[in-house]
Amino acid sequence: MRSSIYLLAMAIFLLAVGGCKKYTDITPKGQNLLNRATDLDLLLNVNYSGTPFTAMKQALLDNDMYLQAINVPNTISSNVQTMNKILLTYDESADRAALTLTDGPYEGLYRLISTVANIVLANADKASGDPQLLKQLKAEAHILRAYSHYLLVNIYAKAYDPASAAMDGGVPYVKDIDFESVNNKNTVKEVYDNLLGDVDAALAMDALPDQPKNGMRIGKAFAYAVKAKVLLSMRNYPAALEAVKEALKYNSTLEDHRTLLAMPKAARVPVRSGISAADNLFYATDNSFSPTTFTPTYEILRDWYEPGNIIKDSSLVYNYDIGYLYVGLANIPGWIAPAYESNMAGMTTSDLVLMKAECLIRTNQVAEGMAEVNSIRIRRISPYIPLSATDEAQGMKYLQQTSRIEFLYTMRNFINLKRWNREGKYAAVITRTLNGVTYQLTPDSKLWIFPFPQSATQFNASLTQNY
Repeated sequence: MRSSIYLLAMAIFLLAVGGCKKYTDITPKGQNLLNRATDLDLLLNVNYSGTPFTAMKQALLDNDMYLQAINVPNTISSNVQTMNKILLTYDESADRAALTLTDGPYEGLYRLISTVANIVLANADKASGDPQLLKQLKAEAHILRAYSHYLLVNIYAKAYDPASAAMDGGVPYVKDIDFESVNNKNTVKEVYDNLLGDVDAALAMDALPDQPKNGMRIGKAFAYAVKAKVLLSMRNYPAALEAVKEALKYNSTLEDHRTLLAMPKAARVPVRSGISAADNLFYATDNSFSPTTFTPTYEILRDWYEPGNIIKDSSLVYNYDIGYLYVGLANIPGWIAPAYESNMAGMTTSDLVLMKAECLIRTNQVAEGMAEVNSIRIRRISPYIPLSATDEAQGMKYLQQTSRIEFLYTMRNFINLKRWNREGKYAAVITRTLNGVTYQLTPDSKLWIFPFPQSATQFNASLTQNY
């Protein structure tokens, strides 16, 4: 299990957060605390926030944003080589692995897999309590394990390509709780086969709730959404479309920015309630919760925001005075809406709608796909004018523009751009101009694959870098 840093004590810690005295009072010392359905239910009450779910390096790479409250010109001009400088300047010659001693997403996601998902799956069949609840908990654990591995393979390996997935290096797919074993690296195809295996196992139990009890528990909408994401990445558009249609049966609520227009201009600051937002399928985010201190790039402001975007043009979100103080760049605004808690690495119904749109466009149902794109745009643009497309290429262009802003500052832009690049059909060179110098990130750049940390590679010889 030493493909990362695994701490069996984390399981006990997670239980302790919910009240360790309860367990020391009623369970004899030395006995397994995870032998009841209620224990395992408590174990799944995880707060999915923090470094495992940060997307800031990915958002910096794909040119969504600049550094978080760090001076950009000083970083670039420094003689000290840092990961921030590498990602800002797209320096492929740098030894990123040497700079990556540890890595929060890698270590955190594997810790979550090992000390939550796999412990539930290892103990559920032996635990006492409500059999239906135990089935539900197993199903939740399968989906949690699948989604965590989905994030891992998309950060640290090549995007799925049907022609080479069986040969491309992936990540370890961890199913055990043997904390001393070494889990060898799987191929990308093996990882995706396991992703589908976990999702299908969960759905076959028919035990997930229609509506989970909060945004950090798993219901049917998120389970089908994960299946759709995996199939979309595998370019199986008809099957992905069927999965996303199932997910929409359980949640189809879209966030609506038009409500801001009814407010006095001085009060137009968007509020999103994070874990309790109605559009959440699964809430996972960085510690900051809000994008406050995030700064969009010159290229995002110029090329990707549509004219009339309500957040950019009609609300009090971006402040140009503060932007310069944050990152040292002229004419760059800073996000100043601390009550807007974004879903950085989870999923919302916007994921469903845009997946549905892409699947429709890709299967020659362009008008229907554009109707889905417009269902988001009408809630984002004022004055709103519907867009239409005559073919797949035009439909994908409109979808990509809507998607890029809908998922600004999140993991989704990184994953989407990476898979479109690997496909080739909609690949794009990303350019970034800073202080008169233009830097380029090509579709096949090795920078799209993040390095395994030394905290993992020093224990697992199979973890050769995938770039």
